[in-house]
Amino acid sequence: MPNSNNFFKLLSIFLLGAIIGFSIDKVQLPFPAVSSITDTESVRVMGYQNAPITMTEYSDFQCPLCKQFVDTSFATLKEKYIDTGKVKFVYKQFPLGIHPQANDAALAAECALAQGKFWEMHDALFQNQLLWSGRDNHMDSFKKFAADLKLDTGKFADCLSSRKYDGNVKKDYQEGITRSINGTPTFYLNDQVIVGAQPLQTFTEAIDAKLKSI
Repeated sequence: MPNSNNFFKLLSIFLLGAIIGFSIDKVQLPFPAVSSITDTESVRVMGYQNAPITMTEYSDFQCPLCKQFVDTSFATLKEKYIDTGKVKFVYKQFPLGIHPQANDAALAAECALAQGKFWEMHDALFQNQLLWSGRDNHMDSFKKFAADLKLDTGKFADCLSSRKYDGNVKKDYQEGITRSINGTPTFYLNDQVIVGAQPLQTFTEAIDAKLKSI
């Protein structure tokens, strides 16, 4: 029969190694970035704070090509790069003047962000783009999305009608103008610019190349 003292020593070494391994894993996969909002600034971030690549999208909720990116590429990029800590994704509001309901949609997303559900509203706006785009009753659609997302609909409606976060949307837009952006979607992979709803392969090849160079 094995010496009981040796058994407990071996067990202790095993447990210590497991704890150290767990801790190292946690260091390698830091806390997710958090979306937040104030009266002067919005932060719409998905991913891990110290991801080596920051992918910034300047987008318009009424833009068909922005919807195309969400429909064809975003889910794969999220699974392969964002959820694994390789890419931090930042959304910037860039509603184009040619899209009459785009600014209101951006405000709806900001009002959802104020209640902690930006990404859920982001998905609802793009998934249902054809239901509200070009329609005079688009605000009613936004309020329905808020109800479906279990937001405080009274607060959401007040936020929307008061245009509370209009300054935040304009701040993003002006930032895009200073970066010479004139169309959506436009992406920055750190300092590399990708314009348009390019095929998924374009994004994955660009990201993989950057990861190899880091």
